[in-house]
Amino acid sequence: MKKPTLACLWLIAILAAPLTAATPLLPDLAALFPTLEGWSRDGATELFQPDNLYEHINGAAENFLACGFELLAVQNYVNPERQAVTAEIYFHGSPENAFAIYGSEKPLAGDFFALGSEGYAEEGVLNFISGAYYVKLNGFDLGAKGAEVLRSLAERIAASINSNNTLPAALAAFPAANKVARSERYFTGNFLGHEFLGAAFSADYEVNGRRCKLFIMKTASAEGSRSLLRRWLVLDKGQVAADALATSLVINDPYNGLVRVSWHEEHVWGGVGQGEEMEALIKDLGTNLMGKKEK
Repeated sequence: MKKPTLACLWLIAILAAPLTAATPLLPDLAALFPTLEGWSRDGATELFQPDNLYEHINGAAENFLACGFELLAVQNYVNPERQAVTAEIYFHGSPENAFAIYGSEKPLAGDFFALGSEGYAEEGVLNFISGAYYVKLNGFDLGAKGAEVLRSLAERIAASINSNNTLPAALAAFPAANKVARSERYFTGNFLGHEFLGAAFSADYEVNGRRCKLFIMKTASAEGSRSLLRRWLVLDKGQVAADALATSLVINDPYNGLVRVSWHEEHVWGGVGQGEEMEALIKDLGTNLMGKKEK
């Protein structure tokens, strides 16, 4: 009997490898669509992945893909009066990514309410996020009971998702005073137009008629923060990136103007804008952020 070759042993090892190393399975989004009294499903659930998302939302797909989109399920409902509802459940992999796409589409003013992590309604529309899921409902010719129908379906979908319905914790660090309502955003990369800045949370403020923006970034470590700041300082021709960085800096960013930045270990925060008010806001942001830092 021949001894197995090295190639055979290698193949056997691969086939015997534990399945835990495989790519995590995507959630069964179709199972999240509930029954709705007085309504029936109009056709089968449609599924879309990153490579064919454009077939469903051509023109908007790039924004979803930039926010970590992984899977979409679409289910249509119809009633005997031929009124229709389309329900879309987007899975974005993490609550931060789901908030990123939700934040990019939500209005600054509207009918917001506590549903899932947060939701809002407009005429014939109800959208909300729940954990890593972004849900969009659209009603057609629903009449006077349209809002009630959409809210009922939304509540049932949220119950099916059964997620920890909290917004990303970093958002709570932004000072409440003078913040522009509903202006919080999460950028998955290229914050302020710089690739090296990566991801960031932001919120807009208005003080004495002047607008400014506060932000929070998180790096892998204190050295990661130093590296990020040194690269940023290179853009400011009037400064030299020292080995020992001060905990508070002012960077003259050629694309964004003056940026005030503070940092501690893996946290980097600051503001874009002018005025003495900025310093007080940034100080409050840092106090909140460090107070909420994980122990």
